Amino acid sequence: MTEYFDEVDQNDQILGQITRTEAHKHNIMHRAVHIFIQNQNDLWLLQRRSSNKDLDPLKWTTSCSGHVDAGESYIEAAVRECREELGIKITESDLKEIFRCNPCIQTGMEFVRVYISEKKFKVFSPEISEVSEIEFFTVPALIEKCKNEKEIFSGSFLHLFELTSSRLEAYSNDS
Repeated sequence: MTEYFDEVDQNDQILGQITRTEAHKHNIMHRAVHIFIQNQNDLWLLQRRSSNKDLDPLKWTTSCSGHVDAGESYIEAAVRECREELGIKITESDLKEIFRCNPCIQTGMEFVRVYISEKKFKVFSPEISEVSEIEFFTVPALIEKCKNEKEIFSGSFLHLFELTSSRLEAYSNDS
């Protein structure tokens, strides 16, 4: 099945639709979301991507991430991706946007919006075609792993985590 994304300009304004293949093959600007989920013990959920993913297979990344489909809003994509990847029911009001990132090589030329879930989930049902495993980490442990074990993380995660780790620490301390 062909996936279609909105092609966007440098101001994140829609120019038209493109396929996933075109977007990645030609480095065309498009949109994506990343979501961090925190549990009741102030630990942050990360997922290890499945081995059949075309980008960064078996690499650790945010709790949930994905492309914004053509005609879809960022927040709608975040809700959909949480359901598809982690099997959780989440609403737009359960998500708080904490950061926006402009397209760059590290993000695959994607405008990215990063969200945090304010809802505490007890059960996850990861989709095995998307996620090989999930694990919870403290922010300090993630910072240490990102320094010493870069090769286990996706490039987009390393880039976004560097930009958001201080926000996550502050968020953990406020919760």
